[in-house]
Amino acid sequence: MSSNKATKVRALLAGGLVLGVGAAFTLAAWTDNEWVFGNSGGDKGPGTLTYHMEQNTFSNTNGTGADAWSDKPNIPTVPSSATDGALTFGAISAALKPGDTAYAPMQLRAAAGSEALTATLAEAVKLGGNGVDTATNSLALYNALTYRAVQGVTPANCAAGNLTGGTDIVGSAAASVPLTTVSATPISLAKGADSATAGAPVNLCFAITLPSAVTDVTLQGKQTVPLWRFTSIAGS
Repeated sequence: MSSNKATKVRALLAGGLVLGVGAAFTLAAWTDNEWVFGNSGGDKGPGTLTYHMEQNTFSNTNGTGADAWSDKPNIPTVPSSATDGALTFGAISAALKPGDTAYAPMQLRAAAGSEALTATLAEAVKLGGNGVDTATNSLALYNALTYRAVQGVTPANCAAGNLTGGTDIVGSAAASVPLTTVSATPISLAKGADSATAGAPVNLCFAITLPSAVTDVTLQGKQTVPLWRFTSIAGS
């Protein structure tokens, strides 16, 4: 190849390289983007629903008193039968003799606007813990008492001590258990028909017993304050 022709070829190749660079730059300038966003319907992004449990402790021992639906997530400091969250066991509970049992009805439900929940009786302690031992909050009496908790007994039957037909959550008809006993038995709380309606209440009955075998006379003239905590979960 003559030097003149070689020079022309090199010039064309060089020109091609220059054209190639120019074409790449032009293509990059023609950019088209598409953005997408998370959406759970309408114009809102991912979110959560409401899960909220409520309790009802009746204003008298037969379960026919006014409902007292409330939300009590914290440990009470001054329990009273006149306040929400206080189980009403009746007069006999303050005058127990060995062999006596006192009964108190209550209810749980999913609050209005809440999804369905699964509750359990997750904690059972004495008010103030084991470090408090007074005549009005006796540790010895707390340790001597036993209890049973039953689901599905009507408030009236609970107050009357007729616990047939229910499902035991803690203890049984054959044997009540220490007040410290908790339970993994699920309590299903259905959601309401709409966002303004609470779910159907679930009846629960607590039965506290001073066993016949208790013969310690130093327990006379004492009272104690047991506490129970229900917890509910949704999801995993």
